[in-house]
Amino acid sequence: MLQLEGVTKRFGRREVLQRTDLSLENGVIGLLGPNGAGKTTLLRLLATVYEPTAGSIRLNGISWSGQTEEARKRLGYLPQHVGLFPALSAQEYLDYVAILRGMASGKERGERIRRVLREVNLEEQATTKIRKFSGGMKQRLGIAQAIIHDPELLLVDEPTAGLDPEERLRFRGLVRRLAERRIVLLSTHIMEDVSMTCDSVCMMKQGRLQYFGALEEVLKLAAGKVWTTRVTADVYRQLEGRSDVRIIQASDAGGLQSLRLLAEERPIPDAQPAEPSLEEGYMKWLKEH
Repeated sequence: MLQLEGVTKRFGRREVLQRTDLSLENGVIGLLGPNGAGKTTLLRLLATVYEPTAGSIRLNGISWSGQTEEARKRLGYLPQHVGLFPALSAQEYLDYVAILRGMASGKERGERIRRVLREVNLEEQATTKIRKFSGGMKQRLGIAQAIIHDPELLLVDEPTAGLDPEERLRFRGLVRRLAERRIVLLSTHIMEDVSMTCDSVCMMKQGRLQYFGALEEVLKLAAGKVWTTRVTADVYRQLEGRSDVRIIQASDAGGLQSLRLLAEERPIPDAQPAEPSLEEGYMKWLKEH
């Protein structure tokens, strides 16, 4: 279990992370929030890059403050831009990372590397130079370096940005498998990654974090507030100018505009209620906070 108790982070007078109390079990937890919300600060606190201004972080009894080196042995981190060495093969790169992680035995490293490459579906590319890898393969190798030491906590930052749809699906499946035995915190701007991958979600804005134990809790935030309709161009422009209506989606429908709207009340007489999506629940939360 990952536990944050009263964790805050300040840089000078600026409080980047407000008091946070959080307990997480194994599974995939999404981390959502606009730019500047504090997501990167939270990830860096968990990765031991930053120290909390106040509060404590513990993972299965290991404290981040008094047992930093022990904590680092138990966490893996895939940043948005992982440092790979294009002249090395996947196998050589992972061997280098394993040595940095303190695996002295060559036999242990070899067995672990083979197992991890198989886990991320790169076993056949073990001797291929990294410069020949696609974007998706590089991301999977990034995951491999993050789990080479079998961590209990895996931090993943924007893992599918720039991936094509097939690679994104493959990556989501990999993350789901990895979460069977560990906590995976997935920071992303891609709502579909959260809806298709995560068990629960943390949402952040201006340093404030709120945890939702099930995605359905986020959907309920927008229940009764999502509408669909078809309108003329004139009505569309009128809706655009209204502060009480948010246009979520618009597409041409035979000369009319087919709209999906977020509004507290029925925005126009012929608007019909619709089931909310995770994105609409998230947008409602942002508006309220």
